[in-house]
Amino acid sequence: MNRVISVEDPGTFRKPWTGRALATGGSGGVPRRSGIGLLLEPLRLVYELVARNLYWRCAAFRRLHYRYVCRRRPAIQESSREDLRAYLKEIGIVPGALVLLHTRIVGVRIASDAVARAEDYGTTAETLLSDVLDLLGPSGTLAMPTNAKYQKEELRGDASLQRLIRYDPARSHCSVGLVNELFRRQSGVERSLFPFNMLAVHGPLADELLRDNLNERKPSPHGVDSGYYRICQHNGLMVSIGVPLADCFTLAHVVEEVRPDWPIGDFMMERRYEVVLDGRTTEWTVRLTREEYSRFCCCRRKMGRDLVAEGVIHEGRIGSLRVDWARAAEVYEFFWRKTEKHPYPYYGLWLSRIPWGRPK
Repeated sequence: MNRVISVEDPGTFRKPWTGRALATGGSGGVPRRSGIGLLLEPLRLVYELVARNLYWRCAAFRRLHYRYVCRRRPAIQESSREDLRAYLKEIGIVPGALVLLHTRIVGVRIASDAVARAEDYGTTAETLLSDVLDLLGPSGTLAMPTNAKYQKEELRGDASLQRLIRYDPARSHCSVGLVNELFRRQSGVERSLFPFNMLAVHGPLADELLRDNLNERKPSPHGVDSGYYRICQHNGLMVSIGVPLADCFTLAHVVEEVRPDWPIGDFMMERRYEVVLDGRTTEWTVRLTREEYSRFCCCRRKMGRDLVAEGVIHEGRIGSLRVDWARAAEVYEFFWRKTEKHPYPYYGLWLSRIPWGRPK
């Protein structure tokens, strides 16, 4: 059974339960880095900071990265449908559970006979979504990110901060995968009114997770009013299929947005949006992380290694298909502990103040 933690009223703060009860199928031991790995860690950190700053400050470097990395055909990942269902059930996708799901189906094959064409993304997406919903049953709750396409422009600085962006929860397409878009369009799915890093939810906890996520208090995407924070309070199960969980780790931002003693004073900025609801358009002001910190200082690779090394992220493969999972309360506990003395996973904060290459 998943342990449930009561959700505080919006605007208040409490640290959630920090026990270690895991879903069935949890890994036994906690992996630790070897001595060589610990010695190489500072070099890996420097390398990531250099590569991140080159990418965001140099357009030519981004073009090379797109040509030789992003356009490469992904390796085929395949699993039988029966084996995948059995593993998902083992790790905790069972009736009544709360699951935050991330997927990437490019190159993924899921079929009973394991001979489906990798290019048949529509069938793969429908099969995967149908199986997860079936395992959860009517008493379970499924949440998926449905970030709008305009976020890609914003994160690359192509839109002025003064530009008023329009968000329609019912019509704005998501940019984070076909499974997410199919889920957003399903009957009974509710979508966050907050216009950035939107969360779509289906199930009995939908109203509770999305309640009052857009309000006059200038909320943030992962703060105390967000569904992501409430998933941590409920100790939901995070699962990624076809992609490393550390590459789509939205819950990493919860602690930095709810912690009252977060050490970076100018970490957040205000942004205006138009939100459409029931045919009416209203203007809202919200708070977002300043993009210079996300671009130049956030060491995601190091964060991923730390989460695996401390046993928070559990990595696995069913056949050759990547399936990772973690417990939201453990994730929250990890980041709460890591940020007590340092704004983890942000390093080299002085890099954010270098004007060269910064968006205007």
